[in-house]
Amino acid sequence: MAAPIPNVIGAALTTSAADILTVTTGEVWHILQVQAANIDGTSDVDVTLQWTDSSNSDTVYRLAYQVTVAAKDARTLLAGSLALRAGDKLQALASANSDAELTVTYFAETV
Repeated sequence: MAAPIPNVIGAALTTSAADILTVTTGEVWHILQVQAANIDGTSDVDVTLQWTDSSNSDTVYRLAYQVTVAAKDARTLLAGSLALRAGDKLQALASANSDAELTVTYFAETV
């Protein structure tokens, strides 16, 4: 069996929690890395990363809460890998519109 191939998805963040990804039926997605980049030239931005547990009444759990990313800098928001099941969502928001971009590296496993 071949090793799974990593996927990467990116998103510009706003001040409202937005779905970055939703795990499809019949799969488990292994989130390997989440990085937030501050694309503002002068101001810091706070970033929140959370996941929604579809098997627990869509309960939201914070993975990183209002983590400050300095202007023109980037921070890793996930200390280790995370496995999400079908229906689970990864969501993010920032303290200022269009000041932060998120990059998520993951691979999908069929179950």
